[in-house]
Amino acid sequence: MERACPPRALPPGDLFHAAVSGDPQWLCLSLERVHAPSQQQNRQGLTVFHVAARHGQLNCLKLLLESGTVDVNASCPHGRRPLHMVLSPESKPNTYSCLTFLLEHGAEPNVSTDEGLTPLHMAAAEGLKECVEELVRVGADTHAHDSRGHTPFELACLWGHRVVARILKNAMWHRDKKEDMEKHQELQNLKQNMIRMHRKAEGIQKLSREAINKEKVSKWAERKGLPCLWSPTMGMWTISHHCCHSTKPVKKQHASKSREIWNISSNPSRPPPANISRSETVRIGVHPEEVADEPDLSQCVTLHCFRNGQVCCTASWNNIPQPVPDLPLDVIQKCLFPSKFQSRISGPLQLQSNSVLDLPHRGGTHGTEASPWTEVAMHLAEELQPGHY
Repeated sequence: MERACPPRALPPGDLFHAAVSGDPQWLCLSLERVHAPSQQQNRQGLTVFHVAARHGQLNCLKLLLESGTVDVNASCPHGRRPLHMVLSPESKPNTYSCLTFLLEHGAEPNVSTDEGLTPLHMAAAEGLKECVEELVRVGADTHAHDSRGHTPFELACLWGHRVVARILKNAMWHRDKKEDMEKHQELQNLKQNMIRMHRKAEGIQKLSREAINKEKVSKWAERKGLPCLWSPTMGMWTISHHCCHSTKPVKKQHASKSREIWNISSNPSRPPPANISRSETVRIGVHPEEVADEPDLSQCVTLHCFRNGQVCCTASWNNIPQPVPDLPLDVIQKCLFPSKFQSRISGPLQLQSNSVLDLPHRGGTHGTEASPWTEVAMHLAEELQPGHY
């Protein structure tokens, strides 16, 4: 009776040939006979998972991941991951399907090689439109720089992929606008916090002043021998009933009178002079603007600009430097101190359209009484040469 021989161990080369050919049965047989397939590397330092991704073998990728013996983010000696290998020319026409499969199974979209190339760099250089859109959708960094300082957008421009360049430019614009809006919102939150702290400090100072005044008035009334009472409704000190001065309520001005103050137009059919007090808004209408109920922070908040371009602010109530969002200095000043900037539009008269025919014209060189034939004779004398006619 013959003894059954154990299956012959396949060399590692057969495993890589199976990954290149994409034969699932051959790959299954190779995985069963090769010990630790995830540690097997070829001459270039690539694992079998790298080779399968490079040649776009989606079935092999699924089989290798189901076996649980490979890492979806494994790195080669040059820092290349399977997601980088998928974006090579050899993976066509299964590049997009393999890319989405790896991203769905935990592949990191922002990993970079030793040269600083991200998957988005390689997709942009190859002109893979669908892959670029998918990487942007999952959050790939459109502003990443490689070792030479190139962004994916610049690589797409260098290789002449116009459609990909437009997609990346649009994604970069949306990200810049989003970051800019977040910085402006942080600046607005900082301003509102300073306004609250400023009003709180003013309230504390007001209470301290009232306490000092209360003490001084009490001492003065005690020296004069007068009864001194505090009126909580009036919010003031009263020295007996005969010393109080009656205060008459101030009548509010009628709407028509208040309008006459700012509407100085002599013609009621025309709108009043243009005057915009806020520089960041556009007024639509002729009614006066409402004054913003905000305190002037320029007297209690100081901005400091360092050599590295960083800006911080210091408030008078705590003297603790606070960081300011990374925005231009003039934008920060206009947001924190709007009263320090003049109006964008301010003129004595309202701008109105006029016809060219209504504008005054300058008269001729000889006045209005000169004959047009005189001007013709002068032109003939200048143009015609004497003795030739």
